[in-house]
Amino acid sequence: MSALKNILIALAAGAFFALLYALGALPPLEERVYDFFLRGRPRRERIDNVVFLDVDDAAVAYNGVFPWPRSIMADGFLRLKEYGTLAAILDIEFIDKGPRGIDEIYFDRDFPGDFEQTFSEIGGNVSDLLGALRSGRISRAEEGRYEAELLDLIRSDGDGLFQKAQGITRDNDVYLAQASALFGRTWATLNLQTQALTEEEQAQRRSLAEEKFAYPVDAAPGARGDAYADILPAIPSFAEVARGAGFTNVDIDPDGVRRRIFLTQKVYDHFYLQLAFAPLVEYLGYPRIRLEKRRLVLKNVRFPASADAVFTGAPGGTVSAHPADAPDPGSVRDLVIPLDTRGRMMLDWPETDYQDSFTHVSFADFSRLEELESLMEQYLAALEASELSFFIRFDESLAPVPGIVYRSAGLFRESREALNRALAEQSGEEFSRRLALRGEAMALLASFGEFETGTKVPALAEKLEEEYPEDAGVIREEAEYIARFAGYLETAAEQYAEFQARLRNAFEGKFCIIGRMDTGTTDIGVNPFYGEYVNVGTHAVVLDTILRKSFIVPLHPLWSAVLGFVLSLLLMLALRGLKPTPRTGLGIGGAALFGVLCFILFRYTGIFAAPLGPVLAAVTAVVVRELVSYLASEKEKQFINKALSTYVSKEVVAELVANPSLLQLGGSKRRMSAVFTDIQGFSTIAEQLDPEQLVHLLNRYLTEMSDVIMANMGAIDKYEGDAIIAFFGAPVYREDHAVLACRSAVGMKKAEAELNRVIMADRLSPAPLYTRIGINTGEMVVGNMGTSSKMNYTIVGNAVNLAARLEGVNKQYYTGGILISEYTKNEIGDEFICRSLDRIRVVGINTPVRLYELLGLQEDAGETASFAGGGALAVWEKALGLYEKRQFSAAEAVFASIAGGDEKDGTARLYADRCRSYAAAPPPADWDGVTNLSEK
Repeated sequence: MSALKNILIALAAGAFFALLYALGALPPLEERVYDFFLRGRPRRERIDNVVFLDVDDAAVAYNGVFPWPRSIMADGFLRLKEYGTLAAILDIEFIDKGPRGIDEIYFDRDFPGDFEQTFSEIGGNVSDLLGALRSGRISRAEEGRYEAELLDLIRSDGDGLFQKAQGITRDNDVYLAQASALFGRTWATLNLQTQALTEEEQAQRRSLAEEKFAYPVDAAPGARGDAYADILPAIPSFAEVARGAGFTNVDIDPDGVRRRIFLTQKVYDHFYLQLAFAPLVEYLGYPRIRLEKRRLVLKNVRFPASADAVFTGAPGGTVSAHPADAPDPGSVRDLVIPLDTRGRMMLDWPETDYQDSFTHVSFADFSRLEELESLMEQYLAALEASELSFFIRFDESLAPVPGIVYRSAGLFRESREALNRALAEQSGEEFSRRLALRGEAMALLASFGEFETGTKVPALAEKLEEEYPEDAGVIREEAEYIARFAGYLETAAEQYAEFQARLRNAFEGKFCIIGRMDTGTTDIGVNPFYGEYVNVGTHAVVLDTILRKSFIVPLHPLWSAVLGFVLSLLLMLALRGLKPTPRTGLGIGGAALFGVLCFILFRYTGIFAAPLGPVLAAVTAVVVRELVSYLASEKEKQFINKALSTYVSKEVVAELVANPSLLQLGGSKRRMSAVFTDIQGFSTIAEQLDPEQLVHLLNRYLTEMSDVIMANMGAIDKYEGDAIIAFFGAPVYREDHAVLACRSAVGMKKAEAELNRVIMADRLSPAPLYTRIGINTGEMVVGNMGTSSKMNYTIVGNAVNLAARLEGVNKQYYTGGILISEYTKNEIGDEFICRSLDRIRVVGINTPVRLYELLGLQEDAGETASFAGGGALAVWEKALGLYEKRQFSAAEAVFASIAGGDEKDGTARLYADRCRSYAAAPPPADWDGVTNLSEK
């Protein structure tokens, strides 16, 4: 082939796949290649300064079905502040106002006492008044005045109790905002809207988002982003105190996979940052951001020398480094984040699933801490109310215990009061004082166990019961009470200390991402590694990709289109002069090598040059070049094949092409099934038609019948006028050749019925066509027979002759059109409805053979005349048995009954007449029931 043709083929292949890139047909396939390449990326350490605070099944089981009262999240913010958490990235929306909550600590511990005190005072005043009346200290004249004073006193106490009761409830939105403001490191969510907000209250929040959360981004002309019409921040009370906010909207690829993410989006001329990117920008020192077509540049970034470095960002954006290898805080440099053609950053997903990616802590641990703190206060209150001082008189070693109990309880109360002041006044000093007071209380409780109160008091009680037998029960009960709550207190204090140490280590100086992963969440997505990945994990991947600078650089699709041209041209020119086999192998191998090189480039540099288009273009060029060459060299062979197909079936042609040795004279012996068909009375029909009409009718009939045969894997041997000779089991052998032959016969009769409806309606024939079919199975010789200059692929043998005889026997038995031999019947199983006929000897074949009339398929039993069910067939078989046992009168009665039920059943009438004749003139004594047929 000339060089010009090679170049033209290469250019055509390159142009075709360039067009596919332009039409967007190839990029979705390239995404799958990208996913495959991503799996080959070297494993690396992920950042360790991020932790997930999961709303998981354990947390839901502890706090109830989500959404929770917002006080639970507020308590979580206070814990994060306590642990020195770098940022709380909240992937939970607070779009609407929440319900009020209950101050459970006051309700459980203090309110019962206030309630009892108020009613005790009222009861005491009433009792004093009644006593004074009974004793006469109050005269009748003074009763009214004292009664009014008592009612005023009751009303005053009631008002006070009512005000305290009102204190049980609290506005959880206010509490959430207070806790967030006190923490000072909360990043809230922004919800980008595809349509402008119409609800007045929500639409008014846009100005809040623009004022507080917009970030100055210098966008170059042509820099892209998605088109969003509006933005919705959280409820104002929370949004106003949040440190920052970012959008959670994620761009999902058409195949449903999350591979990339927008870091900035523009709404109403204001830019906003992605939820995890927003605190990261502060972490990096509030750099100036420039958005370009294919990259996002962060100017003057204060970046740690190691991604393992842990930084804490203070208000105003200052960053201080803890590790020794961190750069000088004064040094700055630019950070360039590569983007795709739409302005999105590729996410460097971890190969592990969500639970195994990064560090995870259940929110249930925070809730357990709150409960433990409340329980310790309750246990201390119980010990305060006990008779602990009584036992101390008998064991001086317990003398410090009451002081520890009273002091710890007081410290806890002061700690709560300091927290309330810290929230109300937004005072960091009061919050620090709250931590110091609680820390002092915990230090005291750490020493509480050293006094073994829970062991010593019961031991003392045993001795005191002997000394004070009259008070033994009271002493024992009080000792058990003290021991029980002392044990509770020790256990709770130990658990609290363990939880605190573990959680402080997990959260100190870390980005904390809060989101749902419980069974009830629907926020589940797909990434290149997992069909189900909790979407909140995306934020950690954003942080990890940027902090590790593990960027993936997707080349523009134009590069792939150009590479398709270049690779195709190089291969086509390099392979000239080679023989077809090595040429094809080296061409496809060269294309595959290009794909391997693209993978190596991606693995070690992160540059993704989409290889599918160039590889397919090169392979296509090679294949087309070989096809053109093949078509040129095989043109003559195709002409011969086409000519040959007009004489023999396509199966024969296929086998001859695959095995040219079959063109030699000779054949092979194999077990097959032969089918012979003929139209009854066709000569009479032919005489009534002119030649054109006859040929038209015959061609239409032969086409319908032949299509049925070939649809069932049969081969047409030849046509003899209106007759068809076909066989099953050659040239391609099939074990079910007998079944296929019978299916063809049934199908031909169905096709005949439909054809008759058409030709009679269109007057194409003077009478309906009626096909007789004979089928036999047996050993036959199949192959090319004739001479070296004239041969025919055909079948011969006694089994073939029997099939031919059976076709003609149909008319002697007045069948519905299909006769099969017992040899065929034995191989077709129970798929067909058949009824037994005589054992016969046909002309030229001496061995008797049982005949069967094939009535139809079992699946079509409802359409098979009176033999629709097995009962009718059983009656027939019973009648035939009587006939063969020479019980002609009994058999005649049954056959006559069958014939009477179906006037078209000529076979039944035939047997009824024969039985009637034999009953009148019985056959010889040696009659064996075999019928000798003298006609062909």
